[in-house]
Amino acid sequence: MKTLSDCRVLLVDDAKANLDILVEGLKADHKLSVAMNGETALQVAARTTPDLVLLDIVMPGMDGYEVCRRLRQMPETADVPIMFLSSLEEVQNKTRGFEAGANDYLTKPFEMLEVKARVRSLLKAKAYSDAVKEQIATELRVARDIQMGMLPQDFTPFEKTYGVSFGAVLEPAREVGGDLYGVCDAGPERLVMFLGDVSGKGIPASMFMVRAISLARLLAREIAEPERILGRLNDELAADNPSGMFVTFVCAVFEPKSHRLTLANAGHCRPVLLPAGQPPRWAVKNLGTALGFETGLEFERTELTLNAGDALILYSDGVSEAFNPQEECFGNERLLADAVAFTGQSAPAITANLLQNVRVFAGSAPQSDDLAILTLKVSSSDCVRLTLGATPEEVMRGVEALQEFAAAQRVPEKAAFGLALALEECASNIVNHALQRNARKTLHVAFERTGDSFVIELCDDGPEFDPTAATSLKSQAEDDDLPGGWGIELVRRNVDDIRYRREAGRNTLRLTKRLVSASADE
Repeated sequence: MKTLSDCRVLLVDDAKANLDILVEGLKADHKLSVAMNGETALQVAARTTPDLVLLDIVMPGMDGYEVCRRLRQMPETADVPIMFLSSLEEVQNKTRGFEAGANDYLTKPFEMLEVKARVRSLLKAKAYSDAVKEQIATELRVARDIQMGMLPQDFTPFEKTYGVSFGAVLEPAREVGGDLYGVCDAGPERLVMFLGDVSGKGIPASMFMVRAISLARLLAREIAEPERILGRLNDELAADNPSGMFVTFVCAVFEPKSHRLTLANAGHCRPVLLPAGQPPRWAVKNLGTALGFETGLEFERTELTLNAGDALILYSDGVSEAFNPQEECFGNERLLADAVAFTGQSAPAITANLLQNVRVFAGSAPQSDDLAILTLKVSSSDCVRLTLGATPEEVMRGVEALQEFAAAQRVPEKAAFGLALALEECASNIVNHALQRNARKTLHVAFERTGDSFVIELCDDGPEFDPTAATSLKSQAEDDDLPGGWGIELVRRNVDDIRYRREAGRNTLRLTKRLVSASADE
């Protein structure tokens, strides 16, 4: 907790004699800042945040009431205690001071002993309040780590087993939130996905959602049908729910052999279906009833077939109900309209682009709700996924696999050569610099042919490094000791788009090359 001698007091008074008295009386006990008018006081407070402000009221220009109001509006001083020192002693003057946001009021002339006692009292209260806030912030950071640790960190095992790919993101509006998603391996023939949103925010909502997700995982391994999973989950939550909280929840089960997808919705946002080559549409018709109100509820079942290249987007209302500064809602119509551009994109790209669209729409408006997106895409023969060891030999294995895949996809020779160079450059530098040639570490690589584009995606859990933000464009050949080792210029010359993101402690680099026919390329 901060000591009183380390606390800074800002003294604001247009009378130098008053400032001299205050400085003489407080300088031995606290750090001091001085201002002789309101404008200067605001500048000083913005530059060096005080722990307490002693403020005169009657000053030329901006009076003390207005200074107090503006201090309360500034984020850095919103919680700083303010004590008025004024010759105005009428009740209405004091009332106006407290209404402006003051914590204390002392009339002039004052006794220095009383001033010092009140200053110590206010500073002790602030120091205690700051210590409590820091303790709460620490606990919230731990709670966030626990919550984020419940999310799938690596979808590779699911993707290999079920022939699908995933893209996911979770952004709580506060340190912890009530949105959560999950993916559950329920046997070789069933992959279960769910996404939920608890009423409310903060720690209570987070705890309720953790309970819901944990129960859903257990039930998914016992029950095959999503509507029955929701029925049992609802009974468990409603039977012991003293807080009266509820959760909207959508559950989907994918069977890779038949490509059948079954869904059930409990009051949640309707998932978006992206059929390959067709307009996006809602995957279910009805919203259903949220979980936790009462036992014995039944839920509607929807059956679909997901073909190769089809995608399903699960999301929370932080997407559809995002607002911009003009208080316009993102809305369902905009969501479906934006989804048209996602057709043919990979699951991570769909997720990232939807998130970006929401951010651009919201602009400077603060995030008012938790935001979660989970995208599933059924893989096709036009996609290859590899896990490479962090060695040069494994890098070349990946390059050879890309060349074989590109030949099978009839990628023009010149484009295939450039793609192989880009992969070798990026993968080599990940292996050499991010993973330090540690053979126990791995690099995940995916190649995908989507329409007239060829996509390479590299994912590693090394230190955060964004090659697209590199200030130097030297190639690896020019400087082999360049931090991160990125020959970004060489990569830029051989692909049309480079995108980087850092999620859940992992780096993902996505390279896209627009393809032309072999005859045009020649």
